[in-house]
Amino acid sequence: MIRGYRAMVDPAAVGRGLRVFAGVRLIRHARADVVAFERAVVRLPEVAHSHHVTGNYDYLLQVEVADLPAYEDFHANRLASLPGVAAVTSYVTMKTLTADTR
Repeated sequence: MIRGYRAMVDPAAVGRGLRVFAGVRLIRHARADVVAFERAVVRLPEVAHSHHVTGNYDYLLQVEVADLPAYEDFHANRLASLPGVAAVTSYVTMKTLTADTR
C-alpha cells in the first residue's frame, strides 16, 4: 500500500526556479522510435517527470531549470534533438497550486 517516502525539495533552492511543461510529438510511433525517445528523455536531469499521454501530444514533460535562458538552451540543444522528436510546445508555469497553498 505504501510505495515509499520522499522529500519535497524547493526547486528554486537548488537552481531550478523555472518549471515548464513541454508537450512533445514524435515523428513516428514505431516501437523502436518510442523506445529510443524514452531511453533518451529519462537521462535528462532537467526532466523531473515524463508522462506518455493521449491527445495532442505523445509525451508531457515537466522540465525544471534555472530560468528562461536556461530553458531556451535546454529546448534548442537537448530536447529538440532527442530521437524522433517532431515538435515541442512549451508552457511556462506562472504559479503552482497545491494542497499546501491553502
